[in-house]
Amino acid sequence: MLKKTICALAVALAAFICAGAASSPIFPVERIGIDGETRFGYLDETGMTVLPYAYTQAGEFADCGLAAVENEKWQTAVIDRGGHLVIPYTDSPVSVDFSDDMVAYRYADHSVYYTLEGETVGSYAGAVGFFEDGILLCQSPASGLYSYVKEDGTPAFEGTFLSAGSFLNGRALVQTTDGTYLAIDTAGQTLYTLEGGITPSYMTIFGEDTIVLSNGTNQALYSLSQSAFLTDFVYKTISEFHEGVAMVQQVNRWGMMDTEGRLLTAPTYYYLSYMGEGLYAARSEDGSASAVDANGNIAYRTTSYAGGFNELRYGLSWHGTASGSLIFFKKNGGYFASLENAENPTLLSENVVRVTQDGKLRYINLSNGNILFEQPTTFDLGNGIAANTVHYEKFMGFLEDGSSHGWDVDFPEISGLPDADVQKSINAAIRAFFLEGPSVSAEYEALEGGYGASIEGSVLVVWANCVSGKGAGAAVWNNSLAFDLNTGEQYQISDLFLSSYMNTVKTLLPSEHEIYLYSYPRVSTEGVTWYYNEYESETRRAYTESYLLTFEQLTDIIDTESAFYHALRTQYTRPATTVAGFSDVSVNHWAASFIQTVAASGLMQGSDGTFRPDEEITAAEVCATIVRSQQLPDASEPMEGLPADAWYTPEVSAAAAAGLLDGLDDFQPEAAISRADTMQIFANLLVKQGSQLPDEQTVEQTLSAFSDAGTIPGDRRAAVVLCMQQGLISGYADGTLQPDYTITRCEFAKLLTVIAG
Repeated sequence: MLKKTICALAVALAAFICAGAASSPIFPVERIGIDGETRFGYLDETGMTVLPYAYTQAGEFADCGLAAVENEKWQTAVIDRGGHLVIPYTDSPVSVDFSDDMVAYRYADHSVYYTLEGETVGSYAGAVGFFEDGILLCQSPASGLYSYVKEDGTPAFEGTFLSAGSFLNGRALVQTTDGTYLAIDTAGQTLYTLEGGITPSYMTIFGEDTIVLSNGTNQALYSLSQSAFLTDFVYKTISEFHEGVAMVQQVNRWGMMDTEGRLLTAPTYYYLSYMGEGLYAARSEDGSASAVDANGNIAYRTTSYAGGFNELRYGLSWHGTASGSLIFFKKNGGYFASLENAENPTLLSENVVRVTQDGKLRYINLSNGNILFEQPTTFDLGNGIAANTVHYEKFMGFLEDGSSHGWDVDFPEISGLPDADVQKSINAAIRAFFLEGPSVSAEYEALEGGYGASIEGSVLVVWANCVSGKGAGAAVWNNSLAFDLNTGEQYQISDLFLSSYMNTVKTLLPSEHEIYLYSYPRVSTEGVTWYYNEYESETRRAYTESYLLTFEQLTDIIDTESAFYHALRTQYTRPATTVAGFSDVSVNHWAASFIQTVAASGLMQGSDGTFRPDEEITAAEVCATIVRSQQLPDASEPMEGLPADAWYTPEVSAAAAAGLLDGLDDFQPEAAISRADTMQIFANLLVKQGSQLPDEQTVEQTLSAFSDAGTIPGDRRAAVVLCMQQGLISGYADGTLQPDYTITRCEFAKLLTVIAG
């Protein structure tokens, strides 16, 4: 059964220097889909996808051209830059390490070594590091004692030790079972014996024969070959050596020393740490932060410091500023680039950084500022519905290892639902679900991850894709919610089944898992999926096993009459929000039904998907529409004064021949028509159809109710009242008729509909 790993980082990779020339840099990029799953691919510095998003997790390529990747079965492989498998997928180790000629899969109690060509070297219990001088250091999982083996697994020489270091230049430092410290050669022969009471700080021989010793309070350098101290016990701390240089602390200041005990830089720094590639991060008395070499030469300095200087990778490092910017600088000194509103940078090549900027995870080419990739924050669910990512953080303190402790969660906010109230209630339930977390006790644990969402029939399904807790005991949280898209009702899994359904479900799920160990089941159009979540341990990360039970398998316990089942089996159809395909006419428009009628009958049309309801209509358009609606015959000759080639001449001429323009002495076909002129045309049509004009008394009584009746021309008053009697027009709310107002297209659509009805 599939084991889906949902941790953010695939395999812990120790970056050892590998042989071979590096080709054009490529680096892993993580992309979270709307299904909530994180997949990795590889891009180059132009943003081109070099290897597809086919990995559940992926590590950076070492200089030798190899990288570790995982699939969704929680298996690890090693690939080359072409994506070819060098080491096939196998059970995932705790970590994968690379050396200059080998790859090591680290498991809890043993390591498996491979050549860079993928050939198995061997499996070694308790292996530490890599083969040095053909010899591998191992610690017995049973006894805890150390020994050395050759590649064939046989002992390099007899003897076990309480503690031991790897060979370097043919020598290693060991502690015998009686507590004596020795320096031995690759045959196990004693080269030097340390005096009693002397305790090495590190089981490593630095340089030719230098070791770091401790007297319990301070540290000093000691030469094995000379059997003499190179320094006194005057240093509170002497670090391990990097490229022949160690950091030393004297009183409360730091400096640097070589393997002969010579101070390269006097202890003057308030803080010192090794960044890599021969540079050190230093804090001075004046509060400035600098990148310095072993001799104290400043490569880069700033007084605007807020974090950073942690490491040097690909010849670059960075530091933050109080304003929230990141500044990147080069190994040889000097400004390289800066990013505003950015944090959490990881250098992926000499030009590319992964960073959180403006709340988004981005991959940026620093040399030109181009965003090569950024995690989408909006996902199209179809039917105009979208899931918009909301980020939530809750800081809860720091762990013992210095890492932050708290919540770092993404959840969706749904947009595009036609019913605003339904959308509001769904989003409120989703927000509460994610901010409450998996359980009451989990509120006090770290929570990291995102979400998934899909539309199943007419049901919106939203689920968590998070890990609750850190380290051993951490657990997957993938519970889900289901909402009816039409009503906003939140469904429970029990709404889908008949009573006592769990008895049947138990027989269909694997018996090796207790039913209470499954998370909340997730519905789809295929059926219902149950998830068994395994806790993280010291040897594996938290993972999930999924079990889909189809509706065919669940036939006997499905309530086929339930609203939940009906919604799952009914394709969601978005309710119409506009009329007749016109994007500018809402179904709530006062003239929506009239526009729908005239459009369906072909009497009025829009253009480019719009009706333009509030635009004025011209006298020619009014005539043409009425002529078509009444199917009036063509005129025997054009109306006097009309252009012979005008599009409207035949229709206006037909209207005039039918007497519809009687009383319109100054007819302007291309001008917007007034309400009074429109009423005259419709009154003429009504009379033609057999209606009678009202008498003078009726006209006066009817118009007396309107304050602007006096502005109606005398020869139009009877026509206006006739149109009112037929329901074509009515007054405005302010008690006016506004006869001089022009007619809009939506108003004319109403007139056409009423007179045709």
